[in-house]
Amino acid sequence: MKQAFSLLELVFVLVILALIGSYAIPKFMNTKDAAIITTVKRDITTILNSIQSQYLLDGKIEDISDTIKINSSNWFFENNSIIYKSNNSNCITIRIDRASQKLKLNINETNDTICSKLKQSGIENSSIDLY
Repeated sequence: MKQAFSLLELVFVLVILALIGSYAIPKFMNTKDAAIITTVKRDITTILNSIQSQYLLDGKIEDISDTIKINSSNWFFENNSIIYKSNNSNCITIRIDRASQKLKLNINETNDTICSKLKQSGIENSSIDLY
């Protein structure tokens, strides 16, 4: 005689797996977002400190990409700016304003959840002296 699971046993197992999944998946997503936010905040601090240090050493910055070596999967260099992209749209832009000798940090919190969570975590549009 063949032994097999009954339909009732299979349904019961699927219900249990669905309950576990409904609890675990949101927890996993929040953990992943928190890790991304922490990493991006650390990257911003590193970028700002690197640019300011290079400016103090040389008195000028010719090309921002010569100043910073950073993970290029999410950060992109354009002109005198470095841009963090989330879901292929600009989330954070750090730009050197040569006229005012300042670093301009802009966040576009309307792009996606990561950008809005970065804004909620304390990242603000700001202007920082190069020196």
